[in-house]
Amino acid sequence: MKTSPENIIIRGREFSPMEIDLIKALVASHSNLSRRKLSIFICEKLEWRQANGNLKDRACRDVLIRLNNQGVITLPKPISDFTTQTAGVKHIDFNEPSCDIAGTPKNFPAPVFHVVQNNEERNLWNYLVDRYHYKGCRIVVGRHLKYLIYLDQQIIGCFGFADAVLQLKPRDEWITWDEKQRQANLHLIINNVRFLILPWVKIKYLASMLLGLSAKIVPDHWQKRYNYRPLVIETFVEKQRFFGTSYKAANWIYLGQTRGKGRSGMKYYNHGIIKDVYVYPLTRISRLRKLLKSGRETS
Repeated sequence: MKTSPENIIIRGREFSPMEIDLIKALVASHSNLSRRKLSIFICEKLEWRQANGNLKDRACRDVLIRLNNQGVITLPKPISDFTTQTAGVKHIDFNEPSCDIAGTPKNFPAPVFHVVQNNEERNLWNYLVDRYHYKGCRIVVGRHLKYLIYLDQQIIGCFGFADAVLQLKPRDEWITWDEKQRQANLHLIINNVRFLILPWVKIKYLASMLLGLSAKIVPDHWQKRYNYRPLVIETFVEKQRFFGTSYKAANWIYLGQTRGKGRSGMKYYNHGIIKDVYVYPLTRISRLRKLLKSGRETS
């Protein structure tokens, strides 16, 4: 079996030639297993785990699919479609209100952040984000939290948080960490991957208020689910679409811009979409930098 000449990075993990060869051998010798069981088995062999000790089998399945698509391995036929299971958007009976919800936050009780926990709630979140968010509903692999936001028992929006971007120059320069420190502590940063206020909600200052509340609420929920507390939230704002006014009003810190590049598998490509980078520190900046560079986790 031919050995790969160099390391390969897929799904944020660097695989050595020896590991790729091990994956090839395990897939070939266990072709009777389902893709799910294969991913669990390979995670155990590679000791690929989340910070809370759980196997990263969903991320591993994505890696296996990419290797399969590249012709590196040959996976057994799927029992069910993994991509559809993860990000499938089902049509649901959802009626828009007949009139706008207007006013100021003072006219309403405090917003409720409800963590998505079951298929019914997940289907609703996926449907709303796919229908009303300009980026639609995409696959979220790895650690993540999804929220349905309610105001006076009416749904008004959705939030999504997930693992941080692997490499981000403005963020990494702001932290001033090195490659080893970034690899060790990147999980202590989470990404605000979706923020949607439904189009009929016309409440002044609502967006900045929800961003402020999320910074207080999400870290506790993240710690409860994943057994550690994040230190920073990051996000991207498309420069051609938005000015980032709500993030600025909620005291997020502007760090700079992306270079208009994206990544597909191991390759980078130019898509020309420039994004502003914002972060929200969840502790004092001096303490945050010390923890992100020290190798210590928060609990």
